[in-house]
Amino acid sequence: MRRRILIALIALPAILLIGDFFYWRLEAARLHVGFEIWGTAARSAGWDVRYGALSVSGWPDSPTLRVANLTVGSGHALGPSGLSIGNLHLSSVSWGADALMLRANMLHPGSIEAIPIGPHPLRLNDRPPIPIESDALSLRLELRPRHSPHSIDLDAVNLRVIIPDFGPVAIGHLSLTADLTPSAGRDQPAITFSLAADPVALPADRHWQLSDTISVAELDGVLNGPLGAASQSLAERATSWRDGGGSLELHQLSLAWGDARLDATATLALDEDLQPMGAGTGKIVGYDPALDALAVNGVITRSAAKAAKAVLALLATPGYDDQPAEVEVPMTLEFRTLSVRQVPLLRLPELDWPEK
Repeated sequence: MRRRILIALIALPAILLIGDFFYWRLEAARLHVGFEIWGTAARSAGWDVRYGALSVSGWPDSPTLRVANLTVGSGHALGPSGLSIGNLHLSSVSWGADALMLRANMLHPGSIEAIPIGPHPLRLNDRPPIPIESDALSLRLELRPRHSPHSIDLDAVNLRVIIPDFGPVAIGHLSLTADLTPSAGRDQPAITFSLAADPVALPADRHWQLSDTISVAELDGVLNGPLGAASQSLAERATSWRDGGGSLELHQLSLAWGDARLDATATLALDEDLQPMGAGTGKIVGYDPALDALAVNGVITRSAAKAAKAVLALLATPGYDDQPAEVEVPMTLEFRTLSVRQVPLLRLPELDWPEK
């Protein structure tokens, strides 16, 4: 009897090790096949996906798939005419990395972490690539059966981007979370998201009326309504979303920049011309320097800033102990014009959706 127990105790680690090995092989195979399925589906939707050799490592811990020389481009996804926002025209977008590491979690099947290795620049149109660097960057996906993600978590530390014609921008910590329901119907949440970036360092060689650092930038909201089929053009999907009662609820928009701060909520949709429209409420602290900064940098006209300051001064609550005044006002967006308490403040550029 004792001998049998002894043999069982000796054999148990070997059995566990063999079981772990085969489970690891199964998860590694699922990771490999799943990535190839994703690549095929993305190409079918019009994206240009290219990569080199695929190799698996990581035993006995986490199955890890290394994707060499990955490049993901918009291909035909933006349509032949591209996407236009006012004078900004986007005909193509591509991103790449020397390698992408995809790591599965054996204790939580369906959880995958993606980590880019080496430089991972972004290219817009045919312009030179935009360098993107970070001390740590990872994307975590929670997958449904057949590899459809239902949540995304992006985390970046000390993210640095050099934007053409603008300069270097550095973000101390960037986080993005999103819960996805692609099959959402009318009045149902399709994407629930939360975005936070702090602090954001702007190019120091430019004249910033407020500060060269945005201390807080946060956005929480829900995109409701049907997202349409991947085979549709962006214009068709936007029309389908609008006609299906689509809306964007901004539960929290917070921006702290120098002595100014904005805390707002809003609900947005698309009008008959597929342009954004909506209404909300904003609490503005330090509106005088904020409006002056917008006027100095050409975002709004000086006459619009003067009119807005006159109206807000009538509604504002004076600050105490040298604190800036604050005011809470309704905001509307209609016919591409953003107004604060019926005072036109900013004319938005036209959004031109690409057709097939």
